[in-house]
Parts: sequence; C-alpha cells; structure tokens
Amino acid sequence: MKRTIALKYAGTCACCGAAMAKGAIADYYPRTRQVAHVGGLDGNSGTCTDVLRRKHHPEYAAELDRKAAERRDPGFVDLDRAYEDQCAEICGR
Repeated sequence: MKRTIALKYAGTCACCGAAMAKGAIADYYPRTRQVAHVGGLDGNSGTCTDVLRRKHHPEYAAELDRKAAERRDPGFVDLDRAYEDQCAEICGR
C-alpha cells in the first residue's frame, strides 16, 4: 500500500528516474522502499509520462518546446527587471 508524502530529502523517481526536489509531493511504497511521482508506479503520472516521452522520443520534446516558444508573448516586459534597471539609473550604477 502506498502513502502520499512530502519528501524530506531530494531523490530520484523510481518510475522515470527524474530528480525530485525536497518538499515535493510523492508516493512512497513502504514494501519496496521506493519513492515516485504521484501516480508514477501506478502508470497514472503526467510528470513521469512527460519525462519518459522526452527521454525516448526527442522529436516529441522538440515539438513541445517549439510550441511553447510560439505561445510566448513577444510584447512581454519583465517588470522586476525594468524596476531594477530604473533604480540603477537613479542611483547612478
């Protein structure tokens, strides 16, 4: 029987092998002492599916990255960066 936990330490997913950060929500399987993304070893994890597809099908990853680049707003202004630049001008840096 699995348990859903918050990871106390960083580790790797038993299903896809991806890194899992400290504090991430994961499934813990006490009998086998394995940790996986939520639903990973049950075959129901979007994260594991994405990682495995990207590993085994590079063309899939390239297509997703291309589509994500197309969705970005070309008129986007990073307000934090603009504010920092304005403060630097005022301070004479």
